[in-house]
Amino acid sequence: MRHYLPFFTTLLLMGCAVQSQPQGGPRDETPPTIVAQSPVVGTLNWFGNTAEVTFDEYIQAKNLRTAITSTPALEGIEGEIKGKRLLIEWEPQELLPNTTYRISLGDAVGDLNENNAYPNLQFVWSTGPYIDSLRLQGTIVPGKTTPFDKINIWLIPAGTDTVSTAVFSGTPDKDGNFSFAYMPAQTFDVFVFEDVNFNGVWDWETEPFGMSKNHPTGMDSALIKVPYFNKTFEVPEGPKEGLMDSIASVLDTSKAENLGHLVLVVPGVDTATYGWLLHQSGYERSFEFSPVRQRDTTYIDLGNLLPGKYTFKGFVDANLDSNWTPASWFNNLPGEYILPEQTFELKANWDLEQPLNFQ
Repeated sequence: MRHYLPFFTTLLLMGCAVQSQPQGGPRDETPPTIVAQSPVVGTLNWFGNTAEVTFDEYIQAKNLRTAITSTPALEGIEGEIKGKRLLIEWEPQELLPNTTYRISLGDAVGDLNENNAYPNLQFVWSTGPYIDSLRLQGTIVPGKTTPFDKINIWLIPAGTDTVSTAVFSGTPDKDGNFSFAYMPAQTFDVFVFEDVNFNGVWDWETEPFGMSKNHPTGMDSALIKVPYFNKTFEVPEGPKEGLMDSIASVLDTSKAENLGHLVLVVPGVDTATYGWLLHQSGYERSFEFSPVRQRDTTYIDLGNLLPGKYTFKGFVDANLDSNWTPASWFNNLPGEYILPEQTFELKANWDLEQPLNFQ
C-alpha cells in the first residue's frame, strides 16, 4: 500500500528547508565595543582599588598577567575575565596625591571567537583636580615588510641602561602609527620589539627590535620615526673554488651570443659600502665602493656573463670595520644600513646597463 503525505505537510517541510541557515560567511574582524567602564578615562579625585570594563561580547585575553602595566606602580595588581567583563584589582594602598595614574593593557584583550583585539585598552584617572595632558606620538619604520600587530611599544625613562619593563606601553595601528596621551612632562626613550615567545619581556638575543631616544612629551609633539631592525644581513659564504673554476671555463669557451653583457651603474657613496652580485648558478662577485673613488656615478663593466637571474645585496659600513654591525640598545647604535635587495635578469646576446639602488 502506498502512503502519501498531505499536501499542507509537504509545503511545511519545503518551507523548513528554505529557511535553513547558510553555512560559512565573512570572518568577524571587528573588535569588541566598551559599554561600561569604571573609572571612566579622565576621572578626577579618585582613590579606589578596583577597575572594570564591560564589553558588548564575550572576551578573552592573551597573557593577561604580563600585559597589565601601571604607572605609577600599583602593588599587587591582578586581572580577571568573567564573560564580557574584565576586572582589575590591586592592594589597598595610599596613592600619591595630585597624580595621574594609568593602567595599560595594550592589545591583550580581544573577542572570544576571533580574538579581534581592542587597541590600547587603558584606565586613566587622577588623585587630584587635573589630568596630565601631554602627548607622545610616532610611527614605526621597519627594515622590511612586517605585521605591526605583533609589535609592542615601550616608553622608558631617557637614559635607562637596561630594557626590562616599560613605564608606558602600547601597540601600533595597522600602519605602524602610535600615540600616547595623558602623559606627564618627561623625556622618554621609545623602544619597540616583537615578543616572539609571548613572555612579556624583550629577549635581546632572539627578538627583533627598534629604538629612538630622548623624546620629550608635549602638547602637540612632533611625529617620531622609530626604525625597527627586523632585517639582518648575512654575508654570502662564497662558492667553492671548483664551482668557480667550472663557471670561468664556461664563460671562456661559450660563444658571445650565448652570454649576456652586463654593466653595473653604481651611484656615488659617502661611506664605504660593500656589495655582492650573485647568480643562480653559484657565480659570485664582491665589491667595495669607496667614497674616495666613487663620489659620482660609476660604470662597472663586467663583460660577458651567464644569462639568468642575478641578485645584488650589500650594506653600508658606517663604522669602517669591514663587517655588518647590528643594532645595539646598550651601545645606543642603530644597525648599519642594509641596501635594498635587487634582482634582475640578464638575457643571452643582450647588453644590459643595470642601475643599482643604494637608498
